[in-house]
Amino acid sequence: MYKKIEQYQDYIARLFPPESSGSGSDRVLSRNVTLQVTDDCNLKCSYCYQTHKQHHVMNFNTAKDFIDMLLSDRYAYINTKNSPGIIVEFIGGEPFLAIDLISKISDYFIEQVVKQHHPWATKFMFSICSNGTLYFDPRVQAYIKKHLNHLSFSISVDGCKELHDACRVFPDGSGSYDLAINAVQHFRSHFHGEMGSKMTLAPANIKYTAMAAENLIHLGYSQIFLNCVFEKGWTVEHAKILYQQLKQLADYLLDNNLENSVYLSIFEENIGHKMAETDNDNWCGGTGCMIAVDYKGDIFPCLRYMESSLGNEQPPVVIGNVRDGIMATPEQQKCVDCMKCITRRSQSTDECFNCPIGQGCAWCSAYNYQEFGTMNHRATYICEMHKARVLANVYFWNNKYRKHGENKAFCNNVPEAWALRIIDKDELNILNNLAKES
Repeated sequence: MYKKIEQYQDYIARLFPPESSGSGSDRVLSRNVTLQVTDDCNLKCSYCYQTHKQHHVMNFNTAKDFIDMLLSDRYAYINTKNSPGIIVEFIGGEPFLAIDLISKISDYFIEQVVKQHHPWATKFMFSICSNGTLYFDPRVQAYIKKHLNHLSFSISVDGCKELHDACRVFPDGSGSYDLAINAVQHFRSHFHGEMGSKMTLAPANIKYTAMAAENLIHLGYSQIFLNCVFEKGWTVEHAKILYQQLKQLADYLLDNNLENSVYLSIFEENIGHKMAETDNDNWCGGTGCMIAVDYKGDIFPCLRYMESSLGNEQPPVVIGNVRDGIMATPEQQKCVDCMKCITRRSQSTDECFNCPIGQGCAWCSAYNYQEFGTMNHRATYICEMHKARVLANVYFWNNKYRKHGENKAFCNNVPEAWALRIIDKDELNILNNLAKES
């Protein structure tokens, strides 16, 4: 399989490897620092997790205080020792609704790290993910040109017009695909920018998965990240559809000799087996590996702990503010300490922890909190979809091995009773035989 392009976090981790085997906020990495410059958006996407967006915009002084606080390098939660690099992420809503603010914050950050000879002066990246509808605004174009060498920029495109416009719509119901794809094509041709695409798979659009990925490949994408939403709503019927869609996509890659030139995150060679009991980290970054600030200056472990995501379902999880700092109260300190104690074992049932195909099954700690009132209870609504994904990987990888004469096998560890809920006996026999013969 084509090796995915090295991400900035991986680049920093390679240059500055961990000094210990610690986990959570003790892990040496390039920390994501998120500024929600606005909670407003000009689209109304059906699957957006920010279901309580308003029309707030961050004040520049709030952003300035947050930057000053980070650069002071005096907080255990985030500092230059546990975060040798930093990714300053601007997010919304739609972030380009606040392009003037983003530009002013970016200039201030660069000015300060240079003036202070700060270690992050040579190890930072700005990151923006946009819906693409405001891309051609002259102010946006000027920002991209100015910061291109330190900008990780992406536009959300859900594969094909049918899939995209089924979910990513304006308030009047009209789709945004044409605007988004025009923006992508301009960025690639004028700024020579490599841009991966993130496809969000939801019950409403799962039937378009193969068509969408094939369309992106046709448009020149070589990095496609696609995942199922964590939220409830998935059924076995959706899992059946996903398996058939991924099987179709696997055939497309293999028949067109694309298996070594295109990376799709849903096909991963290391998934679909039982995880070791010692592999016990809570791999979600929303429990100490990220930090986010909202328009009020309140600080959160992750964007999804804000009111714009939680609404009235759960109280926001605040771990500080720009005036008093991070973990300034005993309650905030206790909250962070509790997050650090969460493990894969502590949040999982016995069935989940000992799952024979647990490797590659993801979770979101903030969604756990939203759903159950605690981060330490794992939501498993994507369980059937993970089973379908693993079955499709059995099909893809073993056909790839056979095509290239590789003496390898991708074992089918999906229990028969689970598999037969998604595929029939004949299809299961095909998968098992592929695994044996590879």
